[in-house]
Amino acid sequence: MIIQTGAAVEYGPDSCLDCHGSMDVFPVIVDDWESSKHAEEGISCGDCHIADPDDPDARVHFGPHISPVVSASDCGSCHAKEFEENTRSLHSLGALYYEVDFDNKALPYLESKITVDGETIVNHDATVNGCQACHGTNMTGKSTDDPKVWPNNGIGRINPDGSPGSCAACHTRHLFSVEEARKPESCEQCHLGPDHPQTEIYSESKHGSIYNTEGDQWNWSSEEWIAGEDYRAPTCTVCHMSGTDELETTHDVSSRLSWELEPPVSRHTDNTANIFGTPISDGSTWQEKRDRMYSVCAQCHSGDWITNYYENADNTVELYNKKYAGAKLIVDELREEGLLTEQNFDEPIEFKIYEFWHHEGRRARMGAFMMGPDYVQWHGFYELLKDEAELEEMAEQIRKSSDSPGLPGFEVLLSAICILGVVFVYLKKRV
Repeated sequence: MIIQTGAAVEYGPDSCLDCHGSMDVFPVIVDDWESSKHAEEGISCGDCHIADPDDPDARVHFGPHISPVVSASDCGSCHAKEFEENTRSLHSLGALYYEVDFDNKALPYLESKITVDGETIVNHDATVNGCQACHGTNMTGKSTDDPKVWPNNGIGRINPDGSPGSCAACHTRHLFSVEEARKPESCEQCHLGPDHPQTEIYSESKHGSIYNTEGDQWNWSSEEWIAGEDYRAPTCTVCHMSGTDELETTHDVSSRLSWELEPPVSRHTDNTANIFGTPISDGSTWQEKRDRMYSVCAQCHSGDWITNYYENADNTVELYNKKYAGAKLIVDELREEGLLTEQNFDEPIEFKIYEFWHHEGRRARMGAFMMGPDYVQWHGFYELLKDEAELEEMAEQIRKSSDSPGLPGFEVLLSAICILGVVFVYLKKRV
């Protein structure tokens, strides 16, 4: 019930349930919470949603102040270790990566650009349901009344209190299920498609095949979550988050990544790969991160198996890097010759070199590390070979067009000659 204390109104432990239950408002939310670990532990709605009046996202709700947005920092008041780990991970930088792309007038910016009555308009309409749905919005100085930032559960959402991250991206409200977060379907919300096809690669892999065949028989609710006892093959969380005999669990999904496979050129994660100039993860060397992942693999595979697999995957990434260098040179030479405009993504060859690394290149590299042979080969290196041939052809056509008068210029010249001819005949008759 709601407790009246003088001029102040406070929530009692069951106030939210009393009102929402009696009015049948958000019945699914009530059911989810009642089935949750939070309810078992006596964590009430108010423990997460009650806000100080001075909080940037506070609003009056039948007397007390609440916040509809439960930030990562709010969760961190109880889950301090998980909050700290997530804050230093690549996940927490999702919204910042989006803003870099938008402010630098890269693809998200251009997708949002339109000219109406001669006036150029740029907003986030094209990306609020696209890029930002996964990367997260920036709610700094904004409220849930603003559709440009809310609703959003993007993994790197910048909350009104300034903290990065949305725990509900993986542990969805209001059940906050560990089982749900452990299953690969949780990660599949964002990690899929032509540019980051981890979902498709995992499904193709032997790991994914085992999961799809027998995963419904595994013990997903086990507190320890032990390989060979609770599950037989790894999921996304097993490799990137779960513990081993030698390794603690973590919410820093970057702490076991020895390569950064997203940029045009892959680099080892020795605190240099982050475009914001901050360390990747906890500042460990890429070899230390590799050792952590090795510990995960060693639960099922021998040392020789793991070492050889990593060597092959490393060599595949290095091969891609060399292929990208050659492809990029084709475009760079055109720029040096002044044959391309300064505007990005206004010529077909710019889309082609972008897809070379952002689509085909990522598929090849990620496939190599996630046991996806079809993505290494036919969705990867075959497409890279085809792209390179098309880049060469495009470059040749661009140079040919610059060396000879184009059709529009020829038509103008022909029209001028005709006009001069008519004028000459007219003047001759007058004379």
